[in-house]
Amino acid sequence: MPVAILPDINDAMCIGCALCVQVCTALGPDVLRIKSVEGWSRSKAFVFYPERCISDGACIGVCPTKAIFWMRPTEFTVGQPIPLRENGLFVKGWDELAS
Repeated sequence: MPVAILPDINDAMCIGCALCVQVCTALGPDVLRIKSVEGWSRSKAFVFYPERCISDGACIGVCPTKAIFWMRPTEFTVGQPIPLRENGLFVKGWDELAS
Protein backbone atom coordinates (compact mmCIF):
# COMPACT_ATOMS: atom_id res chain seq x y z
CA MET A 1 0.00 0.00 0.00
CA PRO A 2 1.28 3.50 -0.77
CA VAL A 3 1.77 5.96 2.09
CA ALA A 4 0.57 9.52 1.60
CA ILE A 5 0.79 12.79 3.44
CA LEU A 6 -2.52 14.45 2.69
CA PRO A 7 -3.94 17.89 3.31
CA ASP A 8 -6.69 18.25 5.87
CA ILE A 9 -8.91 21.31 6.19
CA ASN A 10 -10.15 22.96 9.36
CA ASP A 11 -13.81 23.77 8.57
CA ALA A 12 -13.97 26.52 11.18
CA MET A 13 -11.03 28.38 9.61
CA CYS A 14 -11.91 27.83 5.93
CA ILE A 15 -13.61 30.87 4.37
CA GLY A 16 -14.43 29.15 1.07
CA CYS A 17 -12.27 31.46 -1.07
CA ALA A 18 -11.35 28.52 -3.38
CA LEU A 19 -7.71 29.63 -3.80
CA CYS A 20 -6.60 26.14 -2.80
CA VAL A 21 -8.86 24.56 -5.40
CA GLN A 22 -7.58 26.92 -8.09
CA VAL A 23 -3.88 26.27 -7.42
CA CYS A 24 -4.39 22.51 -7.09
CA THR A 25 -6.32 22.35 -10.35
CA ALA A 26 -3.81 24.58 -12.17
CA LEU A 27 -0.89 22.38 -11.08
CA GLY A 28 -2.65 19.21 -12.19
CA PRO A 29 -3.55 17.00 -9.21
CA ASP A 30 -7.13 18.33 -8.92
CA VAL A 31 -7.58 17.04 -5.35
CA LEU A 32 -9.80 19.67 -3.73
CA ARG A 33 -13.38 20.86 -4.20
CA ILE A 34 -15.65 23.50 -2.65
CA LYS A 35 -19.03 22.45 -1.28
CA SER A 36 -21.76 24.04 0.78
CA VAL A 37 -21.91 22.99 4.41
CA GLU A 38 -25.13 22.98 6.39
CA GLY A 39 -25.12 25.69 9.04
CA TRP A 40 -22.46 27.82 7.30
CA SER A 41 -23.21 30.86 5.14
CA ARG A 42 -20.23 30.10 2.86
CA SER A 43 -19.01 26.97 1.13
CA LYS A 44 -15.94 25.16 2.42
CA ALA A 45 -13.00 23.38 0.79
CA PHE A 46 -12.64 19.62 1.19
CA VAL A 47 -10.39 16.82 -0.06
CA PHE A 48 -12.32 15.13 -2.87
CA TYR A 49 -9.70 12.97 -4.64
CA PRO A 50 -7.08 12.16 -1.96
CA GLU A 51 -5.42 9.51 -4.15
CA ARG A 52 -4.41 12.26 -6.62
CA CYS A 53 -2.50 14.33 -4.05
CA ILE A 54 1.19 14.80 -4.87
CA SER A 55 1.93 16.30 -1.41
CA ASP A 56 3.49 19.47 -2.83
CA GLY A 57 1.83 21.79 -0.28
CA ALA A 58 0.67 24.36 -2.83
CA CYS A 59 -2.79 24.45 -1.26
CA ILE A 60 -1.28 25.11 2.16
CA GLY A 61 0.81 27.98 0.81
CA VAL A 62 -2.10 29.88 -0.75
CA CYS A 63 -4.62 29.52 2.08
CA PRO A 64 -5.12 33.02 3.56
CA THR A 65 -6.48 31.70 6.87
CA LYS A 66 -4.04 28.78 7.33
CA ALA A 67 -7.00 26.38 7.38
CA ILE A 68 -5.10 23.67 5.49
CA PHE A 69 -2.44 21.53 7.14
CA TRP A 70 -0.73 18.18 6.63
CA MET A 71 -2.26 15.20 8.30
CA ARG A 72 -0.26 12.23 9.50
CA PRO A 73 0.87 9.88 6.73
CA THR A 74 -1.81 7.34 5.94
CA GLU A 75 -1.62 4.00 4.18
CA PHE A 76 -4.23 3.75 1.48
CA THR A 77 -5.33 1.79 -1.55
CA VAL A 78 -5.79 3.90 -4.66
CA GLY A 79 -9.46 4.38 -5.45
CA GLN A 80 -10.64 3.64 -1.91
CA PRO A 81 -11.90 6.22 0.61
CA ILE A 82 -9.22 7.40 3.03
CA PRO A 83 -10.16 7.66 6.70
CA LEU A 84 -9.14 11.24 7.53
CA ARG A 85 -8.62 12.12 11.16
CA GLU A 86 -9.78 15.58 12.21
CA ASN A 87 -6.72 17.73 12.89
CA GLY A 88 -4.35 14.76 12.47
CA LEU A 89 -1.22 16.88 12.23
CA PHE A 90 1.98 15.61 10.63
CA VAL A 91 4.38 17.66 12.73
CA LYS A 92 7.68 15.83 13.21
CA GLY A 93 8.18 14.69 9.62
CA TRP A 94 8.93 11.16 8.46
CA ASP A 95 10.56 10.33 11.82
CA GLU A 96 7.03 9.90 13.20
CA LEU A 97 6.67 6.73 11.15
CA ALA A 98 9.66 5.11 12.86
CA SER A 99 8.19 5.50 16.35
